[in-house]
Amino acid sequence: MYVSSLLVRNFRRIAEASLSLTNGMQLILGLNAQGKTSLIEALLFLSTSTSHRTRKEEELIRWGEEASYLRARIEAGSEQTVLECGIEKKRKQIKVDGSVLPRVKDLYGLCRTVLFVPEDLAIVDGSPQERRRFMDMGIAQADPAYITVLQQYKRVLLHRNHVLRQMQERNSPALQSQLDVWNQTFLEYATDTIIKRTALIHALAPLLEEAYAALADDGPLRIHYPAGKAGDAAAIQEAFREKMERVRATEIERGSSQIGPHRDELYFYLADKNIALFGSQGQRRAAVLALRLAQAKWFTQSGFGLPVLLIDDVVYEMDNTRRSRFWRVLDFSGQMIVTATDREHLGPGIEPTQLFKVDHGEICLC
Repeated sequence: MYVSSLLVRNFRRIAEASLSLTNGMQLILGLNAQGKTSLIEALLFLSTSTSHRTRKEEELIRWGEEASYLRARIEAGSEQTVLECGIEKKRKQIKVDGSVLPRVKDLYGLCRTVLFVPEDLAIVDGSPQERRRFMDMGIAQADPAYITVLQQYKRVLLHRNHVLRQMQERNSPALQSQLDVWNQTFLEYATDTIIKRTALIHALAPLLEEAYAALADDGPLRIHYPAGKAGDAAAIQEAFREKMERVRATEIERGSSQIGPHRDELYFYLADKNIALFGSQGQRRAAVLALRLAQAKWFTQSGFGLPVLLIDDVVYEMDNTRRSRFWRVLDFSGQMIVTATDREHLGPGIEPTQLFKVDHGEICLC
């Protein structure tokens, strides 16, 4: 799978850019704040309808304009797919091969991407929400139906919390009955979510350890998802049911759900120490690079082919040894969109398939 053409109009810093792309490394050079990351963000948005830099879609529209437009042609074997997205300040519209998508989840899986950005450090040392987002976005690209599970879980969580807040004020038999009804639905969607996350972490764990060992010599790097430690689906559901019973009184007292996927954590251990607490900056950077490399390999091993790698300004932060190791791990037969401020940052011996230069939002092929 690769992106053969990309059109970006009034998106972030770019007024208009039309690129013809190939497999292999597509290197985009330019100084900071010229529009390199805007291209990466545009491709991510076309593949997931999300941005790694903002939750406010109106911020994606170029300053002074009313709307943005993105279009990409995706090649997968003999098949071609055209993705389009129009973004206005109050709405967006996504099309696939000219037809409007009724549901955003139908976009997922049409162009699988793996994102490497400096902000990835938050997956290791940021809030638990960042780690949950990493899991959920990865699963959704492999299994778009998972988005519906997440949406239903959030809906049930809101209703359940509403009943719990009411029970803070008055605990009546009628409210107890309502809570019991929501508890069963909550249990089902929570279990489904935990099972999906558990399967992901189980698959990523050996790939992560292997990728980190290829980048650094101070491992092993291991990943731990406590919610999934119960084992198979039946055990996970029973363990969650028991937790619900144990915290029932506390949840009524506090008026909110105290357990569930919305509170799940994910931990990274380097040589058996929590890397968020004890790891150096270099170790944490190597850990998130290894995590993304593991994610890319997981897509491939799952039968989806090579994903498009979006590598935005991360190589210059590595030392020479780690940088050369990073390039050795990558599969250059797929497509990678790489940004850098200077070609020297790539290190010796790295030759891009195509080279583009960005200056004040204008892009040209060199």
